[in-house]
Amino acid sequence: MSSFILLDNTLTTEHFQRLEILQNPFHPAWSSKQLQGQLASSKGLNMGLIQDQQLVGFVFYQILFEQAEILQVAIDPSYQQRGLAAKLLLNSFTHLQLHKKVESVLLEVRASNLAAIKLYEHLTFSLDGRRKRYYPSVDGSREDALLYTKTLLKNA
Repeated sequence: MSSFILLDNTLTTEHFQRLEILQNPFHPAWSSKQLQGQLASSKGLNMGLIQDQQLVGFVFYQILFEQAEILQVAIDPSYQQRGLAAKLLLNSFTHLQLHKKVESVLLEVRASNLAAIKLYEHLTFSLDGRRKRYYPSVDGSREDALLYTKTLLKNA
């Protein structure tokens, strides 16, 4: 059974350590100070996914007026391919609409991240464009970013 929690600067040490581990594969990974800044930001929404009584995923947003940008989303590799990322994002979209009055969600993703692209397209994100050579790669080369937007349904 999955549950969702809001993540903020009152996180337990255990949850914070799990955040550091989960976001570590990002290149470049965020420092502890950057993670703490995101958790403390009044312009952010941070949601975690609890499974088997541990934090196994998260999504970080930055909110500006009626738009939210996904900054990072991650699921523990041992929990991937179970639909958990989709559940986490859908739950966070509902929270963004109801509590933050967000109308659209933006993101950028590495062009090589085919699993993420498949997820975003499944969740009806629309491809808006490409930023050439945007992301640094481990080998020193650069990789394109794909830009996506999802319009959230208006609340009745």
